[in-house]
Amino acid sequence: MQRIIFFFAILAACQSGPQKEVAVKTTPAPSQAAKKKPSSKSTFEISTLQSANGWSYQIRQNGKLLLDQPTIPGRPGTAGFQSQEDAQKVAELVKAKLQAKVFPPSISEADLQNLNIH
Repeated sequence: MQRIIFFFAILAACQSGPQKEVAVKTTPAPSQAAKKKPSSKSTFEISTLQSANGWSYQIRQNGKLLLDQPTIPGRPGTAGFQSQEDAQKVAELVKAKLQAKVFPPSISEADLQNLNIH
């Protein structure tokens, strides 16, 4: 008899109908709300450096090192650029490709010839 009453009690509980869901609105934590959205405008900075192998360049995006190019790109070996001007010209071309959202901003032998890089 107790089993029958227990069975009906469970059956009645299951058939009581669907429960309503209550939507709860949450607000972000203060640390999340204070975060800034990343800027859609990137700034690129070029610096040239001289080493024992020649000249090289670095490109930073919004202050963060993006590219460190100690050798002439697209050419075999470990030789750097012969002059600071050569390193600067190639870095400017790479910067222009990055600003145009060309990635990777590869440099071909034809690009080097157009810039008179020897």
